[in-house]
Amino acid sequence: MDLSLPRRVEAEVLDDLAADDPRARRSRADLRRIHHFMATLSIIRRGLDRGTAGFVPRTLLELGAGDGSMLLRLAQERAARWPGIRVTLLDRLHLASPQTQDSLRAAGWTTDVLALDVFDWLEQPAAARWDVIYANLFIHHFAGDALSRLLAGIAARARVFLCCEPRRTVLPLAGSHLIGLLGAGPVTREDAVLSVRAGFRARELSDLWPDRENWILHEYPAGLFSHCFLAIRQVP
Repeated sequence: MDLSLPRRVEAEVLDDLAADDPRARRSRADLRRIHHFMATLSIIRRGLDRGTAGFVPRTLLELGAGDGSMLLRLAQERAARWPGIRVTLLDRLHLASPQTQDSLRAAGWTTDVLALDVFDWLEQPAAARWDVIYANLFIHHFAGDALSRLLAGIAARARVFLCCEPRRTVLPLAGSHLIGLLGAGPVTREDAVLSVRAGFRARELSDLWPDRENWILHEYPAGLFSHCFLAIRQVP
């Protein structure tokens, strides 16, 4: 069942906390645990496999990469099939530890970290391209013109784009109110509800994607709580 409420984007608590704030560290640990519970990596892996069928990516960018833990898990599972990838972790804060970067390099992936606001990144020339750009729990932070501008910038820079976001339906909203049962702290409990209310359903992202004639678009529910959008450029 879909929610009749319109999409509502509000600032989440974690976004305004300093990187070393104990509440922020607790929330990032909560998110890692929640992703394990939701099997987020499996959802992302299936989407990326679908998007890269027929070619092996050489470059990959994660938007809103956070501490890099999800990318590291992906590398540990995919390094043998995708050897020698150059990966870029883009986030407003530099949260990827030296240990995480070392582990990525140990998996055979070359690593760059960009501590940059995503719209400052969009101000840079679009000449830089990535085979894959993906985002996890990031795109739902944007609405209106900002969301349209972000998607247009991604389309200008990617061969494949995948995002995994909250699904704005009854079950995920109910689940967001129960996230404390997984041991989540106050910040995560508040942000979980806000995230679902800012999430997506149906073809909301497909309808905003630019130049749809040159892309193959898939938008679909995944698992119990997630909503995915996959865009594949028809002419690499």
